[in-house]
Amino acid sequence: MARPAVLNTLSLAIASGLNFVSLLLWVRLLPADEFGRYTLIISTALLINAIMFEWARIVGARTLYSATDPTRIDPGRADALFTIVSTFILALGVTTAVLFVSGRMIFGLAPGWLWVLFLFVFSEVTLTMLNIVSRARGAAWHTFGVIVTRSALSLAIGAVLVLVYHQGLTGVLLGLVIGQGIAVVGGIVSDGVWRRLRLRGNVEERRIMGEMLTLGAPLMLSSGLSYGVGVLDRYQIEHILGTSSVAYYAAPADLLQKTLGFAMLAVNITMYPAMVRAYEDEGPAQARVLLEGNAILYLAMCLPVVIAATVLAGPISHLLLGGALADRSAPLLPLVTAAALLRLLTIYHLQIAFQLTRHMRLLMIAPALAIGTFVLLGPLALHRYGLLGIAGVSLLAQMLGYTVSATLARRVFGIRLASRDAGKVLLAGAAMGAALVPFAGASGVMMTLAALAAGGIVYVGAILLLRLDQVRTIRAKFART
Repeated sequence: MARPAVLNTLSLAIASGLNFVSLLLWVRLLPADEFGRYTLIISTALLINAIMFEWARIVGARTLYSATDPTRIDPGRADALFTIVSTFILALGVTTAVLFVSGRMIFGLAPGWLWVLFLFVFSEVTLTMLNIVSRARGAAWHTFGVIVTRSALSLAIGAVLVLVYHQGLTGVLLGLVIGQGIAVVGGIVSDGVWRRLRLRGNVEERRIMGEMLTLGAPLMLSSGLSYGVGVLDRYQIEHILGTSSVAYYAAPADLLQKTLGFAMLAVNITMYPAMVRAYEDEGPAQARVLLEGNAILYLAMCLPVVIAATVLAGPISHLLLGGALADRSAPLLPLVTAAALLRLLTIYHLQIAFQLTRHMRLLMIAPALAIGTFVLLGPLALHRYGLLGIAGVSLLAQMLGYTVSATLARRVFGIRLASRDAGKVLLAGAAMGAALVPFAGASGVMMTLAALAAGGIVYVGAILLLRLDQVRTIRAKFART
């Protein structure tokens, strides 16, 4: 069991690293208006994927496994899910064709970009289903190959098209679609399960499809709301301030989402199965210990990022974004970083309590509150205060979602939010912040890296000196298993 977990984590680490490098390149190589357009296209594609297909990933992960079939995948359920997803993709293709012929813009995108959007969604969905099947079968190397190939090829092809052939945004998007397409073809050819899939429609298979859609319907709304929170501000910026302004806002937000998001995802992949087993085998109290320990790990890993982004906002913006975007993005960095941390803590900590206790409807409350905040306050903030205003609205929206989710999580699962360990982490963060203050006006790559290194050493030293109780508790838990 350890080997698949290690390979899955390693594949995510490599892919996330490559995606991070890609973002750093595109920020520097694309003009602000093209990077803003790139952000809108990718955001729209992922929003469509979240609404139409994220349910299929969750339902597939829960229902496709079969202990009796030689491939460990239930053929009837696989065919049923394949039929449903294929029907959705066909409907999306028809909709794309209609919008293209009509010449109408959607989410600020000209009709010519719609087919790129469709191809990206199509390849993204197929890759997701490939990985679901591979993980259900325990084929960790297949998952590793598909994920890493997609990220590496997308970066390599895009870089060649931009740097050598000067294709700009077109080159970046072509690299993304071609890289994903090659990974899809390779993944399907190398996995015999996919070659036996068939479109079905008899009575029994329609019953299975109905069960899957019934299970997936609430997830469509929940996924759409959750992802919509992360992109609604970008559409508002594009509508009021223009495409170039999207770049100044999205660049720091995306970099922080990738940094903090990967750290939390890596912990979640490893710890979530352990929490489920603890909940089912030993009861809620043991699962609660692991969930509260997760929160300390999340806070310990991510708090230094928030502190560095706050104290060294200017130097870090120049380090990550380059001179073209840094000056306008730097004031936003503390706000978007804090908002990202609250959003991710809500998803990976508080909402896990709802999943463990099967209060699935509560998952929709935080994103619904956040979207309501954006709708009510976003346009006003943009008109009066520009990008700084929408960054403030984003932080307020995530604070509301986190506060309400925390209240509900305490009620349904009894989790503690304040603890001695949390105080220790905050104390270590304060020490790091004090160490970074003298470097607030640092300039140049070497000075910025030296400041980050000094702050990191102080923080790690304080964490080791204070000795977190939850780390020992979780280590003992896994030693017993």
